[in-house]
Amino acid sequence: MTIADVLLQMRAELGFQADFTHILVTMALLLLRILPTIILTPIIGGESSPVEVKLGLGLIIALVVFPGVADRVQYISVEPMTFLVLLLKELFVGYTIAFVVGRVFDAASAGGQLMDNMSGTNSAQIQVPSIGQAVSLYAALKLQIFITLFLTLNGHHLVIYAIGESFQTIPLESFPRFSHGMWPFFDLMLRVFADLLRVALAISAPVLLATFLTDIALGMINRVAPQVQVFFISMQIKPAVTVLVLFTSLHLILLRGREEFGHMFTILRQAIYLLG
Repeated sequence: MTIADVLLQMRAELGFQADFTHILVTMALLLLRILPTIILTPIIGGESSPVEVKLGLGLIIALVVFPGVADRVQYISVEPMTFLVLLLKELFVGYTIAFVVGRVFDAASAGGQLMDNMSGTNSAQIQVPSIGQAVSLYAALKLQIFITLFLTLNGHHLVIYAIGESFQTIPLESFPRFSHGMWPFFDLMLRVFADLLRVALAISAPVLLATFLTDIALGMINRVAPQVQVFFISMQIKPAVTVLVLFTSLHLILLRGREEFGHMFTILRQAIYLLG
């Protein structure tokens, strides 16, 4: 029995009515929507995971989702130009999902960078495997805290569920209809980008306020006693104040992170709805 006979037998046993060309085309479209989220978000894939792991995870999710779209396989065009446009469409949808999901993690890293700048620890850099680059100390700490919180809340399950749900709103064989117009969708994306700064400031506000007050106090001491080497004193005081305030307000940061993750999933559902 040849490989072709085996594939034909598998198709008959699984009940597929389409030929293998349509099935392979469908799998390619599924992977182009799923893989950007796996590759670009640190919690599901990230830069630290080998390429084989990312592709394997994407393929497993695509195989799980495939039965839900199997009845639409025969409607997918295999014409070269149409298929190319469908690929670009799937890539656009995948990057949209990845952009919304990664918002809070980018904000956590940016908030930690702000804390490092204010506390004077931005010169220390460590390698973070999940994003594949070197960041400052508190940026790495905030990112790891939010990744742990996200996994604890089963956020990765919700992301996979949202990806599967998007295939009902935006079928593989059709293009985004923008039923409410294009501007509401792009306005939402602009708001997501603007929220990066808002969330970053919110989760780093206690430390920023404490270090700012420390700078004011040291400045007043310098005015009263100019002979005091305030600059060198601040290099010891501000990191200590940062550590103390950070761990004192850690529960508030976790509560804010949980709230922002809930808001992120609301935006994700809204973005998929606006595309449909």
